[in-house]
Amino acid sequence: MNLIAAIIVLPALLLAALLGFTAHSASICAVKAVSEIITTRRGRMLASFGKTVLWIVTAMTIVTWLSPGHLMPIFLAPTLLSIAGAFAFGVGAALNGGCAISTLTRLGNGELRMLLTIAGIIVTIAAIDTGNLVSPPPASIQSLRPFVIGDFGLRLAVAALSIWAVWESLRLWRGRDRTCGLIEGLLHRRWRLSLAALVIGLADVAIALVAGHWAYTNTLRDAVGWRIAGHAGPSLLHTTLFVALMVGVICSALVRKSYLLRYRPKLVWLRNFAGGMLMGAGIITVPGGNDGLLLDAIPSLSPHAIPAFLAMLSGIAGILLLLPRFSDVAGVACGGDICRDA
Repeated sequence: MNLIAAIIVLPALLLAALLGFTAHSASICAVKAVSEIITTRRGRMLASFGKTVLWIVTAMTIVTWLSPGHLMPIFLAPTLLSIAGAFAFGVGAALNGGCAISTLTRLGNGELRMLLTIAGIIVTIAAIDTGNLVSPPPASIQSLRPFVIGDFGLRLAVAALSIWAVWESLRLWRGRDRTCGLIEGLLHRRWRLSLAALVIGLADVAIALVAGHWAYTNTLRDAVGWRIAGHAGPSLLHTTLFVALMVGVICSALVRKSYLLRYRPKLVWLRNFAGGMLMGAGIITVPGGNDGLLLDAIPSLSPHAIPAFLAMLSGIAGILLLLPRFSDVAGVACGGDICRDA
């Protein structure tokens, strides 16, 4: 890697680590978001997902305005297969006790049972995807181009989204925790959901400018296909982004002293393996997990994204409502803009 490439790639790796640090620090998770709605009738964590999407759309729109065609959105056609796969992903995430990102954050906390989740994902990908029995929904880029709205419309969108971004940034600054210093709050206090949405959204777009659309679930999928079926493997950059993401998670766990190695196997760990297998089905058919939907597909206004995301939430809710003892996610207590496990 030459010096210029290193200068470009290093910030992306640091941002991937920041993304992992943030996800762990705010303890965000789609399963917890659904649990909060069920137990408290509030949706603060789910609303923070909406803010993440807004930050990504804001940054993508500005990039499109400044450099047309530099960051192309993703468009996939909705299919029954992608909806069914997303529902299966939701059921698997509820059984597992965590979605794609929170699987890594719990692993970073020392919960080795999450390795079984990843093993389950790999088994499904190896059994189905590498046999070419399932293909991603067909691309339909020509059918819908929401960011090609004319120069005036694009300028109007940039202005409106920029006003929102400035207002939200000021609100975050004014509402900061004044009982501790800024560094103390960022390193040792639970992050506000709105702050996590800002950091994750902007970091995701910045990474995409260097590495293209990226989700660690798709990197895992590419790696399995490469090792087992000889498909094109993940790029070195995408692989190192995954490593950097995990480093960020572990760093957050260490500075917050939440790391506790739990390694003694229990029969209940089989639930993580089963959940991982179902999550693998969603990673193949959506494609990607909830991270791919939230960070790429929904901000791109892909036609398949909202139906798939709603199906995923329905799968999670089905387990939490009908079979709550099969999930170890308890209630989530959200006070203001901060959520903690109940």
